[in-house]
Amino acid sequence: QVSDVAAETEPASTLNAEADVAGAMDTALELLTDVATTQYFTDDAVEEEDIDTILDAGINAPSAMNGQKWHFSAITDKKVLEQIAADMAAGTVTGTSGSDNGTQSKAGIADAPLAIVVSCASGSEFDAGLACQAMSSAAILLGYGTKIISSPTIVLNGENQDEYRELLGIPEDYSAVAVL
Repeated sequence: QVSDVAAETEPASTLNAEADVAGAMDTALELLTDVATTQYFTDDAVEEEDIDTILDAGINAPSAMNGQKWHFSAITDKKVLEQIAADMAAGTVTGTSGSDNGTQSKAGIADAPLAIVVSCASGSEFDAGLACQAMSSAAILLGYGTKIISSPTIVLNGENQDEYRELLGIPEDYSAVAVL
């Protein structure tokens, strides 16, 4: 009689696995629905493996007819981030967004340990946005804060566009549309 009852119930390992999946889903949904834009960055570097995972999320994002007409430039070099910020400050775009209660300036591109420039061919901006969101979600699930900004694209597509294309490996017929 006892063996009949045992045969009709699921093994404990299956129940634990299902609970683990349900818990992971709840955690992921909470992270994706309750996340706020990061206003301040730490100086901690983003692990190379995590950068690869974040980029993979963008590469595997959906795109129209699987065209994937996007390009991602991962920047960890502080000098390059500072150059972009300096070019922004020299123009009409400022590198920071003001202050928080007068105590600390909000994070600008030069404050980030990693910036990913999202570029795409004309007409693929929606697809590039999906890829940017996928990368942002991956970063959040890995425990990083994110901020999606477009203001640096003014500089990246501006008078020094050819220099930035070469520096960041952006294809000739692509333009920067966002920075994560």
